[in-house]
Amino acid sequence: MKVLLVTLSFLSIGFQAFSQKVDTLKVYSPSMKKEVKTLVVHPSANTEKKYPTVYILHGYSGYPKRTLIQDIPALTSLSKQMGMIFVLPDGNFDSWYIDSESTNSKYETFITKELVGYVQKNYKSDQSKTAIMGWSMGGHGALYLGSRHQDIFSAIGSICAAVDFTPAAKDYGIPKILGDNPENWKNYTALSQIEKLKNSKQKILISCGTEDYLLEQNRKLHLQLITLGVPHIYEERPGEHNAAYWSKAAVTQLFHLNQFFTNKE
Repeated sequence: MKVLLVTLSFLSIGFQAFSQKVDTLKVYSPSMKKEVKTLVVHPSANTEKKYPTVYILHGYSGYPKRTLIQDIPALTSLSKQMGMIFVLPDGNFDSWYIDSESTNSKYETFITKELVGYVQKNYKSDQSKTAIMGWSMGGHGALYLGSRHQDIFSAIGSICAAVDFTPAAKDYGIPKILGDNPENWKNYTALSQIEKLKNSKQKILISCGTEDYLLEQNRKLHLQLITLGVPHIYEERPGEHNAAYWSKAAVTQLFHLNQFFTNKE
């Protein structure tokens, strides 16, 4: 597997400096035959200890650098404080983190096989303590991939998730990935995968703002999980569908994940 690695001493991106490393990678994807930009935030301590790892998926039109600067600027400090590795893959603007049958967009394969394999080989990642989280399109991705790959991800964090993208599919790139037939779209929504969580032993966290236009979708998800008897933490707090909300909600979920992984020791 080819990879171009540039290691940076992370001194300042609009906030206080910490002794962390942010590695800027171009990880080669055999399934897509291209390199995918990925940032890895990890503790810089020289130790043999293995760290819990969280894969963090950005929203529609986002990208990894924006995640550090705008979406969750606390990540670098939290990596040191919690002793965690954060992996931020580029979701190609509007991939929705799924495998397309008609195009070369294979982001489910890339994240769950190629990227996870690369991180486990090259970082001190604890395979038994691996989570996936994201917001908006990334919240969809976390639920979709997390429910389908329970052997990899022991926890899922969903924030302001587009649980069902079909109502606005044409506005957010779905036909480009899945074709023009709406009947094909529904099988790729996060909502379509929730039944898989019925016997899950994963930690599941869901958060949405009370002024978010996706609130009703998230409430529907919450009720479906209750009906299925799936343990989870559901949170609503004041906020809209923007970085001001998910930057705070993400920190809350990371604290939950840190406690969950600590209790597994």
